[in-house]
Amino acid sequence: MGTDVFRWHAYTLLHLEGRWVKATPAFDLAFCARFDVDPLDFDGSTDSIFQPFDGAGRQHMDYVLDRGDHDEMPFEAFREAMQEAYPRLITAMTAERAALAGKSRPKPAPAA
Repeated sequence: MGTDVFRWHAYTLLHLEGRWVKATPAFDLAFCARFDVDPLDFDGSTDSIFQPFDGAGRQHMDYVLDRGDHDEMPFEAFREAMQEAYPRLITAMTAERAALAGKSRPKPAPAA
């Protein structure tokens, strides 16, 4: 990506016992092990959205911009932000998709 800032991390809002609670299901055990962070605990009453520190106590994650709550993913805004922030990543992904598409096409039958 060329940066350590991810522009559009998302979380889920859950309405529990009359209030909204933020949670993210994105950080599985493999992710946590890879980045030396503890798995998130979700108690159903407090927000559980990211690991602020790694295993050594260094700052790991923080929200630099909360884009608000949306009933539907604002895809066009997301797409534009990704293209602006991560042009190398988008170029690499586009090239990889093109290469995979070329490999998955059936070869034409030999001419008779």
